[in-house]
Amino acid sequence: MNQKERLEEIHRKHEEIQQKRRIRNHRIILAAAAAAALALLIVIIAVSVTAISRHIEEKRTREAEIAAQATPSPEPKEIHIDPNVISGDYYVNSAFIGNSFADDLYTYSLVPDADFFARTGLSVDDALEGDGEKKPVTEELDNGKSYDRIFMIFGENELGWVNPETFADDYSELIDRVRKICPESRVYLLSITPVTKKSSDENINVTNNDRIREYNEIIKTLAEKKNAVYADVYSAVADKDGNLPVGAATDGVHFGKEYYEKCLLYIQNNYE
Repeated sequence: MNQKERLEEIHRKHEEIQQKRRIRNHRIILAAAAAAALALLIVIIAVSVTAISRHIEEKRTREAEIAAQATPSPEPKEIHIDPNVISGDYYVNSAFIGNSFADDLYTYSLVPDADFFARTGLSVDDALEGDGEKKPVTEELDNGKSYDRIFMIFGENELGWVNPETFADDYSELIDRVRKICPESRVYLLSITPVTKKSSDENINVTNNDRIREYNEIIKTLAEKKNAVYADVYSAVADKDGNLPVGAATDGVHFGKEYYEKCLLYIQNNYE
């Protein structure tokens, strides 16, 4: 090997050494950077965990303080019902809306602590719009009071309507208005009570028990749609043939105090 070749070999080995040093230094730098990044990530995670833990602990402390300061809610009043006696507790904070059925309850003073928004001959459309002499029932109901139960009694005066769907539509709207005024109240839709067989056969103003049962099915369906309670007081007073017993009502339709008591007892004993 001549001198020139030796010099070239020396130069080549020198370049190889320098290249190895550059690679090693680059790896050292990358390793150092990775270690620094990992250390920074660990610090960030540690800080985040500490902050989250502190936030959770502060929230728990605030909730505990609020719970300690809050006044405990009173226990719901337990209602004791004697199945043979009209319960004052059951009806005490109630409202009755409707026709002569509700009006007679008021007359007989069977639930003296309830409020009544009722008139003989009142129909659902009169309850919505007023009857010329008095304002709509819903305006009377809007008195600032909150009722536990609202009992609605309609249908008897609408039996002669040509289109039962109109009755259903108006009743539905009336329920919506009542719910808007008293959103926390439990709503009960009472069925129409039967008439005597004699009155049913006479069919004055389309008042017969077949028509009554047809309307009661409408009321029952409406109660299901409106999440209300269907109170079947028809069954509370009907005889085995589905008629009002002979002698229960002098006119065959509007019965006396004894049968209103049967209806009230039936409601409190079956819909609590």
